[in-house]
Amino acid sequence: MNHFRIIQPQIREFGCGVTDHSSLLLEQLNMMDFTVVRHSVPNRASAREVPVVGGDTWILQLSIYGYSAKGIPLWLPPFLDSAKRCGVRLVVCFHEIWVLVAPRMSTAYWLASTQKRICQQIARLADHAFFNTDWAFKWGRREIGERATYYPTFSNVGEPADMTRWSERQSVVVVFGSELTRRHIYRTATTLLAERLDRGTLSAVVDIGASGPWLSRVAESFPGTRFKALGPLAVDEVSSTLLSSKWGLFNTPWGQGGKSSVFAAYASHGVAPVSIFDGPGRFPRPEIYPLPGVHFLPFSRLAGALPELDRASEAIAKRLLVQHAGSRELAEKIRDVAHPAVLQPVEA
Repeated sequence: MNHFRIIQPQIREFGCGVTDHSSLLLEQLNMMDFTVVRHSVPNRASAREVPVVGGDTWILQLSIYGYSAKGIPLWLPPFLDSAKRCGVRLVVCFHEIWVLVAPRMSTAYWLASTQKRICQQIARLADHAFFNTDWAFKWGRREIGERATYYPTFSNVGEPADMTRWSERQSVVVVFGSELTRRHIYRTATTLLAERLDRGTLSAVVDIGASGPWLSRVAESFPGTRFKALGPLAVDEVSSTLLSSKWGLFNTPWGQGGKSSVFAAYASHGVAPVSIFDGPGRFPRPEIYPLPGVHFLPFSRLAGALPELDRASEAIAKRLLVQHAGSRELAEKIRDVAHPAVLQPVEA
């Protein structure tokens, strides 16, 4: 059977969104007994090192700034077109695409139309394409019809099969992610979290991630010893902490929620995500997924009375466990696109 080849920008030793996504896809496809090779292709020169073999399937991880410092890899569509002409099947995972929101005088603003044109060329070359935000997916459907599928980012800190019941979880809010992400969250959420701790609605706020002097100042804003800064944790420790918690804060704008690995981590662990925003901001309001009140709680809901808050949160967490597909499901879909013959026949 022919190879899968994952084409991505620089493979980062300590991980990043695209590297983690590729690693999990590679693992899942290996478990299906496929041969998978990953290639780091951050520029035109490195593209020459990728073997072009008819019958192979390329999985392109499209983060447009990864292939060009200014996000305009003009060389990428011709490179893919040449491979297609040699019999390569092309699956594209659209991660970071053209800049949708940027200051009017910025370089990104003026280059956005060129970025979009490159994305359009790549989408039209794809045998199938996956989009992790619904606004990008709707654009993809207009461009390539049924060859476009909406598929949110999956968790890179585990996708446990055994889930802790809601009633057995602690009334804990988790703040998880990069330092920048968490600082932004605390600027918005500290006052309400402190009030909820003081009233006993929450038992603790748990912080996971790199620390610094700023985090000590955050800790001083909370009553007693109910703020726990755990620092960076191994994947299994992050997973264990999420499985015992009820809520998790995220700061991705609503229209970008499907691309957030933090949101995905909460979804796959039965945690109810809470947005620190109470509106979509400058991004399109989501119409498919994730939806406020359906797949996550707007921040103001965290101030509500506990019985109603608890019931709504449990319903959201259960809904996410069903609707937020994981890495296995994506690998199976890619397999079916590339090798339809391996599908099992339907019994009469």
